Amino acid sequence: MNKLQLFVYPAVAVLSLAAAVSAHAESPSIDNSATQVWTQAKTRAQVQAEMLQARADGSLKVWSSAYNPFQAVKSVRSRDEVRTEAIAARSTRIDALYGEDSGSFALGQVTPARTAAPVYAYQPRIAK
Repeated sequence: MNKLQLFVYPAVAVLSLAAAVSAHAESPSIDNSATQVWTQAKTRAQVQAEMLQARADGSLKVWSSAYNPFQAVKSVRSRDEVRTEAIAARSTRIDALYGEDSGSFALGQVTPARTAAPVYAYQPRIAK
């Protein structure tokens, strides 16, 4: 082989690998935020004045710390009705299934409707 080939081919391979690595050094998405020039359309005082005006006229409710969407919601049942319903549901079988031990004891006490026959891997044919 030629001495030039022994030097040129590895050099080209190393340079191309270095170029490929540096091309994907960051994320593959296009991000030109470093070169963008950001300009503000409004001053801080203008934005704060708009926010105070929105709070005053009631249009800024969602982002307010006092925003309560459930304030206007009215319940159709009384507290006593809900409590009696919860106590009745607690005393049924649902409590045994979804109680503290996840229902394993309650399910162990249930007798199956029928017992399944054992299934074997090989069952001989009956000759007729």
